[in-house]
Amino acid sequence: MAASAERLHRALLQAFKQRHLNSLSWLAAEPALAAAAAGSDGMDAPLAGFPLVVKDNIDVAGMPTSIGTSLLAEEPVSHSAELVTRLQRAGAIIIGKASMHELASGTSGLNAARGDVLHPFLPGRVVGGSSSGSAAAVAAGIVPASIGTDTGASVRLPASFCGLIGFRPSLARYPQQGIAPISPSRDTAGILARRMDDVLALDAAISGDSALPAVALANLRLGVPRAHFWHGCEPAVAAAAEMVLQRLGDSGVTLIEVDIEQAGELAVQAGYPIASFELLRDLPRYLQQRGSRYSFEQLKMAVASPDVRALMADAATIGPERYQEALNHWKPLLVARYRAVFQQHRLDGLVFPTVPLLPPSIAQANSLFRQLIANCEPATVVGLPCISLPLAQTPDGIPVGMEFQFAAGEDRRLLAAATLLMAQIQVPARAGEQK
Repeated sequence: MAASAERLHRALLQAFKQRHLNSLSWLAAEPALAAAAAGSDGMDAPLAGFPLVVKDNIDVAGMPTSIGTSLLAEEPVSHSAELVTRLQRAGAIIIGKASMHELASGTSGLNAARGDVLHPFLPGRVVGGSSSGSAAAVAAGIVPASIGTDTGASVRLPASFCGLIGFRPSLARYPQQGIAPISPSRDTAGILARRMDDVLALDAAISGDSALPAVALANLRLGVPRAHFWHGCEPAVAAAAEMVLQRLGDSGVTLIEVDIEQAGELAVQAGYPIASFELLRDLPRYLQQRGSRYSFEQLKMAVASPDVRALMADAATIGPERYQEALNHWKPLLVARYRAVFQQHRLDGLVFPTVPLLPPSIAQANSLFRQLIANCEPATVVGLPCISLPLAQTPDGIPVGMEFQFAAGEDRRLLAAATLLMAQIQVPARAGEQK
């Protein structure tokens, strides 16, 4: 009990000390301390006293869910998302809400409405988005792990930029109720953390699946999809990733060169119309269901970030016919090509750099949206479980995440493999960093 209380107080103190990063949009110190006191009798719960922040598009009763906007910043919600309820039932303590890209509709964490999230150790570079504060809060040592959401890349991208683990589960593994949507066909909550033990515990609490299959690296067969996933990489990213491939081979993993034909093009043909159409259809429903006093039209008018305003305007050009074509033609085509490659080569999964670029400068970031999500996006259309692992870095210490994707439903097997990989393939700590 004393250790849990100390961990909570340390988290709250770090949140105060690191407030200049703007990683948290809402700090709930008093409710967190009250929850810790109330839960002291249940110290055998799997997450007893675990301090956690959740992205500000996930409902926590009594706290605002701003979705990164100023309009909703002071409007508390009355009910928690099912995911939050499960975490709290397991003993986790929500200490606050994580800042984010406005409407979860960007990859930088630059937010004209609520302020930019700053990178904890790479000044002048973006932290990534849209789960920007979720990543920064973990990287800054405020909490050991956090919950974000991922529609196109939004957990794995900032995890890669911050040297963290970023896990996106299979589609529908985690409940979506109480989470402000972009695209129910692609959205999922996800986990950002430093340690695989925390990812395993959080996933088990949310999913109810605690089994951990036996996995041996010598039995793993991983596809290396050079086309699209590797050819767009910056030289520094490619060089760091190649070193990881060498270490994988040295660890006994079988690497097979594969090609998922037109993976990038099909992901755009399917994913963009689906996300655009569903955003304008489902976000108004969410506001109505939560009992917001604001309409969706008021929310659109209040959007402050220029890149998000442009995205909303473009989304309005996607009609029902293009949406149905994306859902019924382009998506099944991409799913079939993934399935064929997995079956043909008897693959356990795929491996490639999570993001083809290093964290860009603040001035450049919003112009690189499509490049930044290029590698992460296809699996969001297919619904695969994915994990970005901090297995590489450039010579000057900039993190390079490596993404591993397994077949749909193979989440715990992916996590078991990731646990082995994190133990086998060590990356030197940056100067002054505590692992």
